[in-house]
Amino acid sequence: MKNNFNYFKKYRRFYHFVFLFILPVLILASCSQDSLSEENTPTSQEGSGNLKKLGDITLQKNVIILNDESVASVSTQNSQGITFSHITPQVDSIKEGTVIVGTKVDGNNVNTILSKVTSVSRTNDKLAVQTSGAKLEELIYSGTISGIYDSSGKAPVNVDGKMVNYIPVENFVSEEVNHKILAIEAKNLNNQKMLTFNHFNFDKTFPLPTQNVGPVTVASDVNVKGGFTPKIDYTISFSAGHLSDFKVNFIMDDISLETLANIQATVGYTISATDYFNIPIAPIVLGPTGLILSPTISAGPYLGAGATGKVQARLFEIGGKANFLVGTSPDLNLDLIYKGGPNITKVEGDLTAEVGIEAKGAVGLLFVTVPIANSGLRGRVSALSSLGMQLIPEKKGTFDIKGKIQADMFYGFGISPLRYEGTFPLFKKEYSLYHKEIMW
Repeated sequence: MKNNFNYFKKYRRFYHFVFLFILPVLILASCSQDSLSEENTPTSQEGSGNLKKLGDITLQKNVIILNDESVASVSTQNSQGITFSHITPQVDSIKEGTVIVGTKVDGNNVNTILSKVTSVSRTNDKLAVQTSGAKLEELIYSGTISGIYDSSGKAPVNVDGKMVNYIPVENFVSEEVNHKILAIEAKNLNNQKMLTFNHFNFDKTFPLPTQNVGPVTVASDVNVKGGFTPKIDYTISFSAGHLSDFKVNFIMDDISLETLANIQATVGYTISATDYFNIPIAPIVLGPTGLILSPTISAGPYLGAGATGKVQARLFEIGGKANFLVGTSPDLNLDLIYKGGPNITKVEGDLTAEVGIEAKGAVGLLFVTVPIANSGLRGRVSALSSLGMQLIPEKKGTFDIKGKIQADMFYGFGISPLRYEGTFPLFKKEYSLYHKEIMW
């Protein structure tokens, strides 16, 4: 026993040294395994370098955005497959599971490429691939696509056999291809075949109910003249391969309002002509991403009026702009500018009048043909004018104008179970725009 004890004692320092050497190795190996496991999880993919950063968008690792050289080599293309007449370095990297994205311009036609490769075959210097439709989660991992659609100087173009509005998404479309599409739009402007988002004007006279004053029937009316330019500001966000947010800012730009009142008797009257314009808008294609905005809008002049006596006056002239932000955090903004009025011809009582533009609209978002989001509103931009008169002992009064914006909104985006929806029944803001003391 004594000899065994001495033997252990003799080699104890050696075992201790070996243990201290092995322990850090085991710890490093464990950390290495943890790191490897983390790289294989979806939450760490972006940090692993496998995904592709393209501006504000991170693409899935199997996505290839075809450059001009590769697009030029496309000889045939349909929903079942693509044939490349010669193999470029980029085409050479295509394999089963690759998602191919590109834009090809043939004459006045734009063709988008958005396909997932199911098989690859090579013949001499040609490459043919069989394809199926790509899914959204196979294309975009995370990021944001945003912009403003403004129809000024633009016209629909033929994309995949349909006349649509086209917005080339940055980094998805080359500068050369973008110039070709702009040239097509310029040609189409001279031969406009579709109604586009331009400035809308209206000039409507609202007849008010006739009244009998003794044996005489008197008629009253209010003329509303104006217009606006509608624009769409959109923000589409993605996270972990899914749509995570969809915001649409409906913009009324270049607003103009002018009102002429011809009130011949006491009147209380409200009318709304929200379908005065009912305008089909061509879909808005966002490059070759497969994302398509589908807007609709109808709008018209709005009037609410009441008077205690005769009033003949040009009430006001107003300009400005407004916007309705529809999304998870909605907002309204109104910036009206007083330009003139009132010019009073006759006044024998008080007058209140709300004059404005009432609109309803919606913007749907599709991925190829699948609806994935929708936002909409019914809103009003108006000027509330109030003319209060005192006739005795002297003619004097006040004239006030308030700016007002209000809307009912709704939004919905994503596909179940990752679907988000919300409604906002009445959202409004009001502020003082103009005040004047009137003397005769």
